[in-house]
Amino acid sequence: MGDSDLIPAVVVAFAVTTSFLFALRPLAKSINLVDRPGGHKAHVGEVPIIGGIAMCAGIFSGFAIIAEPPGTLLNAAIASLLLVSVGTLDDKYSLPASVRFITQIAAVLIMVYGMRLPLSEIGDPFGTGMISMGRFTLVFTMLVTLTMINAYNLIDGVDGLAGSLALIAMLSVAVVGGPSAPSTVVAMSAAAAIVGFLIFNFPVGWNRSLRSFMGDAGSTFLGFTIVWVTLGVSQGPERLISPVSCLWFASIPIYDCLTCFVRRALTGKSPLTPGRDHFHHILKRGGIDERKSLGILGGLQLIYAGTALIAHFAGVPDVAMFTSWALLGLSQRYVIARIAIFSRYYRALHKQRLA
Repeated sequence: MGDSDLIPAVVVAFAVTTSFLFALRPLAKSINLVDRPGGHKAHVGEVPIIGGIAMCAGIFSGFAIIAEPPGTLLNAAIASLLLVSVGTLDDKYSLPASVRFITQIAAVLIMVYGMRLPLSEIGDPFGTGMISMGRFTLVFTMLVTLTMINAYNLIDGVDGLAGSLALIAMLSVAVVGGPSAPSTVVAMSAAAAIVGFLIFNFPVGWNRSLRSFMGDAGSTFLGFTIVWVTLGVSQGPERLISPVSCLWFASIPIYDCLTCFVRRALTGKSPLTPGRDHFHHILKRGGIDERKSLGILGGLQLIYAGTALIAHFAGVPDVAMFTSWALLGLSQRYVIARIAIFSRYYRALHKQRLA
């Protein structure tokens, strides 16, 4: 794969994704694959949950036009189809968590042994030299991948948010690879499919009648794809970027997931218990609407990804990047909460002036 494959793959990925989103709407409604308002769901009308299927079809259609796609992509297709199929069933029938968990483990095993993409080295985060995971490679790869899959699944609570955050990660990988790297073709095909989905999911008025959700099928697929793409550029002798820098490409989902898990564990709850303690919930309680929440979280992620790219090309050491990333993670919830408090204060002050 190279720069000659880039434009056709991107065009096909975008076209197939949007075509599927149009074509699957009647089918989704006929088989009841829809999300209905109620409880914490405030959307209007029945919304088809077809984004995951459409993006998966778009991305791998983009790959299919490339002559002799490598075995890595074939195994990626198998793992992705597994996640999307079970995710779609979960969106319709609410499968037990154990079934989803087993499926995600199976996808990781395919990635490690079929795609040959283990997370075997994590860079030099502590300034002690390159750290190799050795015999713990499989366990660590499993832990990181499952965390990323569920991080994107959990943050999918605002229209356009999970897709926008995934888009930033994919574009970041493409910048690292440059126009001729195989990883860029993969990342840009994924980015094109995500853009196609966002046309149907971004919180704007003109697409309300066509609004579609990605569901668990889409969010788990995106989380897996981001791990697969970032491992491709951060592992092996020909790696293009340190794994430490790749953490910055998905900072917001990771911070959100880990802080929620820790807070729940500290209060005696299961980390996997659903809750309204995610970043977008904090912003909502501050009176910040959906679009502004998307702008705030997406803007922060864009800043973090941009920082990582600048630091990468400037040669900033891993230890500085990891220390900064960890400190940001520890303070992120505080920063989000302060934004919400400031919003409440500003709205109250504005009402006082109008009174």
